[in-house]
Amino acid sequence: MVAGAITLHMQWPISPLVALGLTCLSLAAGAMMAVHLRQSGLPADEVRRDELIVFATSLVAILGTQIIVTLLKGDSSPGLVYLSLGPIVAQAMLTSALLGPNIAVIGVTVVSLLLGMSGALAPDMVMASWISGVVGSHAVNPIKQRSDLLRAIGVQTIAHIILVAAVSISVSKPFLEMGWGIMWASVAALVATSVFWLGLAVLERLFGLVSDWSLLELCSPEHPLLRDLTLRAPGTYAHSVAVANLAENAARLVGANPVLVRTMAYFHDIGKTLRPSYFVENQTGDNPHDNMTPALSAQVIRAHVGDGVELANKKRLPKIIVDAIQQHHGTTLITYFYHRALTTATNPDSASMEPFFRYDGPRPQTREIAILHLADQVEAATRTCHGGPEECAQLIRDLIEKSRAEGQLAECDLTYRELSLITDAFINTVNALRHERVEYPELPDPSPPVNQDGDPDEPYVQSSP
Repeated sequence: MVAGAITLHMQWPISPLVALGLTCLSLAAGAMMAVHLRQSGLPADEVRRDELIVFATSLVAILGTQIIVTLLKGDSSPGLVYLSLGPIVAQAMLTSALLGPNIAVIGVTVVSLLLGMSGALAPDMVMASWISGVVGSHAVNPIKQRSDLLRAIGVQTIAHIILVAAVSISVSKPFLEMGWGIMWASVAALVATSVFWLGLAVLERLFGLVSDWSLLELCSPEHPLLRDLTLRAPGTYAHSVAVANLAENAARLVGANPVLVRTMAYFHDIGKTLRPSYFVENQTGDNPHDNMTPALSAQVIRAHVGDGVELANKKRLPKIIVDAIQQHHGTTLITYFYHRALTTATNPDSASMEPFFRYDGPRPQTREIAILHLADQVEAATRTCHGGPEECAQLIRDLIEKSRAEGQLAECDLTYRELSLITDAFINTVNALRHERVEYPELPDPSPPVNQDGDPDEPYVQSSP
């Protein structure tokens, strides 16, 4: 399919040898791209997804460039050829936003070389396309708000101005043609950014991916699930925000995605909105667990995970957020009610009782979910720590070591060094939040002065000495 796309500009019929050669080159380029992606260490299903994204964006870029080249064939308007930069820049921006700039640069390189080899682009335009694509792949990192989109357009436009000027000077084109080229290249930058904005939403839906831009939109307090959490379980919402602060700082230190971790933290306990009074952070009166057996209490507590997954699926949250809701407790023990069951049972058998007091899991599968898992425990535990900074720091170290020793982190790829950095980040954040305030002096009584007769309704008159 790619081989056919890069020959659209040619005069038909095409020589069989030419077609064979271009087909071999296309297959070789695709194979090398697949090998490169499989060396990334990602799971096999994610590699296949990434291959499809790179293939789809590359094919669209080649087709778009070929269509522009074919339409412009025979048109002698100065500088119009620079419109062909648009599809390649759009491909670079889309691939970079979804898969990262490293993969985007490889994709742009393959597309530029194939178009140059087929003769669709002149040698100077091959170089110009590659450079503009590389700039585009970095211009959208990061892109988290509307102003970042304007910044990307500005960066791309400035790069195109410099690029067209350099190419025009190198081939001795007149200044008038250079000016037209700069104008059309700027139009290409604007069109490419528009295609990127629209294409991002389509590709996210098709391949189940989320960009930082989409994640930040999910974090809005106006999201229905977060609005319900704020109204029905305000204590849980405050806990979620605190967990987000802890997790985001730690994620940034170890090179994980801080925006993804923050979004996960906001939604990880949305299941508590169905029965908010059964969770201590939302209780203002009697504790309903006082009249329940430990096993039933544990069942209610454990149910918030399944409830959260169900709510997230109903609202069509991205799969990675649903995974975080399901995995953020791993298979940890619901300790309080487990110990309560042991102390109240007539013949306690910890081995047979323990499975009934554990979360269903699975354990955290990614670095981001593992960070969320640890931050959730640290935030809850440090709320009850009334000691000094050192005592809280030791509590945090013990919690993280306990999770590691239990195997809760065995299925993600966090290293010992990263765990150390995460621990330090948690300690610094918790100590910053627990800082002491100065004691304010008692203010004087603000009541109005009373006159000499003791009547506050009469004006106060100072008696003469």
